[in-house]
Amino acid sequence: MKKIIFALFLLTFSLNFSNSDINILSSKVWNCSSLDSTLRGLIYVKFLTKENEPYIAFSQIDSRAALKTGKVILELSELNFEVKEDENAIYFTNLNEKTKIFSNYKLAYSFDKKNRPKMSINRISDNKKICNLSIN
Repeated sequence: MKKIIFALFLLTFSLNFSNSDINILSSKVWNCSSLDSTLRGLIYVKFLTKENEPYIAFSQIDSRAALKTGKVILELSELNFEVKEDENAIYFTNLNEKTKIFSNYKLAYSFDKKNRPKMSINRISDNKKICNLSIN
């Protein structure tokens, strides 16, 4: 009897984990056009895993520079993250000198009545929404 209860517990736990918010969010490639001076250009966000460690690939394509220099600038950052479910937010962690700009940003997420995910980039200091991410 104990084995059956334990098996049901494991099955229930694995089902809950497989339907978590992050699994839903991470199955998509997200993008937006940001007009913010620090995160400018076309932004792509994708959740990935390398060596069983999850991270966020955050890429910025600044095409405005092409008008001045003739070159499109691409910045690609691999960022570790921490999920705070009570805030429905994802914070970037383990930032280095190159990626310290992300310490002032978070990804806020929510779900509508039909369980469709929504995500935005928010500046932490004033909680200003920088851009709404859409599914690519």
